[in-house]
Amino acid sequence: MRYQGEEALGLIETLGMVPSIGGADQMLKTADVKLVGYENIGSTLVAVMVRGDVAAVKASVEAGAATAKEIGELTAQNVMPRPIRGVGDIVSVHGVETAETDYSGPRPRAMGLIETFGIVFVLEAADAMMKAADVELIGYENVASGYISVLVQGDVAACQAAVEAGVKAVENMDAKVYASLVIPTPHRDLEQITKIYAIDNLLP
Repeated sequence: MRYQGEEALGLIETLGMVPSIGGADQMLKTADVKLVGYENIGSTLVAVMVRGDVAAVKASVEAGAATAKEIGELTAQNVMPRPIRGVGDIVSVHGVETAETDYSGPRPRAMGLIETFGIVFVLEAADAMMKAADVELIGYENVASGYISVLVQGDVAACQAAVEAGVKAVENMDAKVYASLVIPTPHRDLEQITKIYAIDNLLP
């Protein structure tokens, strides 16, 4: 359903993708809100948007912002109680909401993410992650200005081992890991974001 400003709008904006993914997961788990928008703005900024009633959106944004701060850098947060329809149209340009989520299927597997600077270091991280544990490479994203992320999926222990190995590999090259994260039980709606970065969708 296209968002038209009929409900409150909540937003968090982060530096890099990994804090935004972690923040989005927490936003969706904290209150009865729906993911309505996700935008790679450029210059490393990434925004996540949810809709719902005002109280739910406020709780969601507070929780998502706190989580994003723990993972990386939060650049902005906001709750718009009654946005006009034109704002809804802007949000819908990068809308990710689809039909109601089917919760009857198997639970999503754990997810591991690393964000670093440049292709050289992220490829080293990806190689180390997949050699260290039984994980599947599910995504890759360049959010501009050199921030690049890699996403893997597997059981919780495997994702933890993979992320630890990837971080160590980057640090052994005297490079910086901007953010790393393991989500043991990702919210189902998070797939609306991660599928944007799916390797199968990115390959020619």
